[in-house]
Amino acid sequence: MNYEGIEYVVRASIGHNQWVVLIYYPDNAEGNAATFNFEGPKHEAGAAARRRIQNWLERQLRKKPTGTRRASRPRY
Repeated sequence: MNYEGIEYVVRASIGHNQWVVLIYYPDNAEGNAATFNFEGPKHEAGAAARRRIQNWLERQLRKKPTGTRRASRPRY
């Protein structure tokens, strides 16, 4: 599945209502997925993955420079 251009997968784990969620963030050089375990209904596991992706996207936006720099004052 894709959310905001980032792929994620919800896979069944051992046990009832247990899932392993894999998220493939684009900044991971090796291409390995970030994984976490989730217990609950499958649709909630997907929602948890989308929340994590949204949080990651927001952190990426905060890292970007805004392009507005204050000019330094010349020293005399």
